[in-house]
Amino acid sequence: MKNMFILLLLSGCSIFKTAPELSETAATVPGWIYAPYEVCREEIELCATGEAKNYAAADAEARKNLASIFEVKVTSEFSTQSTSTQSFPWQGAVREEVQKSLAESVDQVLEAVQIKKHYKENGLSYSLASLDKGQARELLGSRLMKLDEELNVLWQRRSRTNLRKIVRLYLEREKLNERYSIVAGQGRPSRMTYGDIMAWRETRPQVETLTLRVGQAPDWMTEKLKELLTEAGFKIVNGNSSKAISLNVDSIKEFLNVSGFEKYTFTMNMTSFEGGERKKVLSASETVTGRNQTDALLKVKSFFTNYIEQHLSDLHLD
Repeated sequence: MKNMFILLLLSGCSIFKTAPELSETAATVPGWIYAPYEVCREEIELCATGEAKNYAAADAEARKNLASIFEVKVTSEFSTQSTSTQSFPWQGAVREEVQKSLAESVDQVLEAVQIKKHYKENGLSYSLASLDKGQARELLGSRLMKLDEELNVLWQRRSRTNLRKIVRLYLEREKLNERYSIVAGQGRPSRMTYGDIMAWRETRPQVETLTLRVGQAPDWMTEKLKELLTEAGFKIVNGNSSKAISLNVDSIKEFLNVSGFEKYTFTMNMTSFEGGERKKVLSASETVTGRNQTDALLKVKSFFTNYIEQHLSDLHLD
């Protein structure tokens, strides 16, 4: 018990956030209200103040103002350079995905924000928010490392079917690196540039014909596959071509002793061919329950859509 108490005492500062220091009895208005770095150490923390009618609202405003430090506008090389090279139909969607992911990463960092000081005068409340740069650097650096690992694997493979993912990861990586440099003093270099990505894309055929043979599959699955193949530079044709993909989904009704519900196992098979020879076979299965087969199939839409996006390059079409 004694050892447990000592352990809690030593780790208390990392488990509980320090209560804000009250400055209500100060003879004059604290300087930190207008110049937060009078009491903050700029080399180890980021600070911002907030003003509102009560402490809760002032805390929220201070956190919001601190968060604005990370709000670097997403105007990537992709959006500025693509106009002079080539345009992709998924540019807007990619930028939205990047912005959403960046917001999630920054929100995670902002959870570490602490309110250091409070002050109240003439019916107004003031708060001073602080973010430890070391902690923020660790959180952003960890996310940056994961992006680099995934991006480097895709870049090593250099498959056209991964172009969208490569561009998205590169965009997110560069924008996250900008935020990382705010707390680290400098960013981390990348193995490739946007120019490298576009130069590689230019070496691939702009349009290559491909035959898609669909056995039994829902329309949304077929359309998703067509969308990704078209994005990668393939033109879907009805006749024969040197490259082809077959798609088929099998369903098995499983036993389920529950009135009003049915249980199914759906198995998707995709096979790639080149010159008439089979190259690669991909298979994925998912078991779900629904009120009927149609309802059950809709429940696996997200699973199979994500699988196709993640594994299309495994068909070795490029």
